[in-house]
Amino acid sequence: MRPITVPAALLAAALLPSLALAQESCYVAPTLGAPDSQPKLQAISLERERVHFIKDGIEQPGCPKNTAACTEKRYLVADDRVIVTGIQGDYACATYTGYAPTFPTTTGLLPRSALVDVPIRPNADWTGIWRSGDEQEIDIKAAAGGAISIEGNATFGGSDPERVARGAINVGQIGGTLTPVNGKAAFSAGDDGEAAPYDANPGDESVCRVRLWRLGPYLVAADNLMCGGMNVTFTGVYGRGKAGK
Repeated sequence: MRPITVPAALLAAALLPSLALAQESCYVAPTLGAPDSQPKLQAISLERERVHFIKDGIEQPGCPKNTAACTEKRYLVADDRVIVTGIQGDYACATYTGYAPTFPTTTGLLPRSALVDVPIRPNADWTGIWRSGDEQEIDIKAAAGGAISIEGNATFGGSDPERVARGAINVGQIGGTLTPVNGKAAFSAGDDGEAAPYDANPGDESVCRVRLWRLGPYLVAADNLMCGGMNVTFTGVYGRGKAGK
């Protein structure tokens, strides 16, 4: 059985917490946004039939702890793969992304004792249409000389019927051609719409900057929240599916 999924509207609202909240809670955006961030692929131990997510101190005062009051209904099962983006004592901030057609994403705290490392394939295939939830999609195609061509689209509000009815949907795009190195890729938006080096125009905080990692079944992305309209982000853990799904 897979975890109960978090509504898209709540996930979107959780993308931009204050720094103080980020230190006590588990969010994908601030952890992946750290300059020295290095997401890690892990899996639920085969010795564990079911592992529940644990509430943090914001959801329940006094958590995280191994108590009934801190235990969530959401859970994962043996060998489910997660992306770990931070550590809080005995707990890991982990994200699990499900399968097509919706690619639901769940982020929360898991006991570190229930997680094991997963070997990484150094030359994993990047190509495909990758999705995270209903509002993030990155299409990657092979290019000459081992490079990849990236085209991404993201929205904020596209899963909210009221915002759709008002036409209040914010959008963002990324794109360019670049060559991954050791399962990583990074770029910024160039003046011509193509990819530029990640650290180009270092004094311009408005430039869209994106980091990508290929880890197991996932594409992991982190941006600087400058790749589209307000609250639009490509930060997330993506599963690979079919076009439009």
